[in-house]
Amino acid sequence: MSRKLPPLNALRAFEAAARLLSFTAAARELFVTHGAISQQIKTLEEYFGQPLFVRSHGKVSLNTAGLELLPVIRDSLDAIEQASSRLLHDPNIEILTVNVTTSFASYWLLPRLGDFQQRFPDIAVHLSPSHAFPLNLGNEVDVAIRWGVTKVAGVAMEKLFDVDTFVACAPSLLQGDQPLLKPTDLQHHVLIHDDEGQAWQAMLEALSVDNINSNKGLFYADSGLSLQVAIEGKGVIVAGSILAANDLSAGRLVIPFNRIIPHRKDYNLYYTESSAASRKIQCFRTWLHQQALNYQHNRVDYSDYVI
Repeated sequence: MSRKLPPLNALRAFEAAARLLSFTAAARELFVTHGAISQQIKTLEEYFGQPLFVRSHGKVSLNTAGLELLPVIRDSLDAIEQASSRLLHDPNIEILTVNVTTSFASYWLLPRLGDFQQRFPDIAVHLSPSHAFPLNLGNEVDVAIRWGVTKVAGVAMEKLFDVDTFVACAPSLLQGDQPLLKPTDLQHHVLIHDDEGQAWQAMLEALSVDNINSNKGLFYADSGLSLQVAIEGKGVIVAGSILAANDLSAGRLVIPFNRIIPHRKDYNLYYTESSAASRKIQCFRTWLHQQALNYQHNRVDYSDYVI
């Protein structure tokens, strides 16, 4: 008799969100976007025909149904993880731990990692997400892929590619009572940040807008979450060409102004100089640089998305 089970990906998303009591933290742990977690939870709630969370003022907690479901799902996933660990143990497999941001992993690295695993089946890639540059590079972390330049003694840095930035918003903001038609219209809209305000400061200067405080608005530590807020039409964001690519092509975001700042910042690969001769790091470096070269060769002209 076939089993009647809820969608397994939705169960995994539920367990992470319930354990952490945060859709954002669950997205970071599972290397997906905030919107993806929300969709999986919605799918599970539709399957059971009832809500599993109490949502209030941007926070979530489990209701009675969620509290009943969590221990069952948690214990089941723990048992699967333990069995998998026993079966997968292989002394011939090298582990390469890569530090990244959740957003970069979701939007750029993960879609390409399958190719690395096919080429190097004896190297298992473990992702270690963090918002800040890792302090344990060379110990628990083998390599890091980070946005911007960080200089650390004894750490090699290699440029992968640069990123163009531009203003982006939901198509709905181009209409309504305060349509976003020219740069000065930004004063009527919420600015969304995924940094400390530097991106908006640079963009406002490029747009020759000097009557808007670049430090106002909504601040998020997670780029994926800030993009999701922009997609929902709750503000305007300075987006990077890598993270916003899929949402632009799908029409969820548009570029309202014909002003793109080219090559504003780089993504760089970091590893300790003492580990440069390691085979697993050499293999990953070579593969990653080829992927970066392919990406640049097929680079999109984002001016096509300017409204």
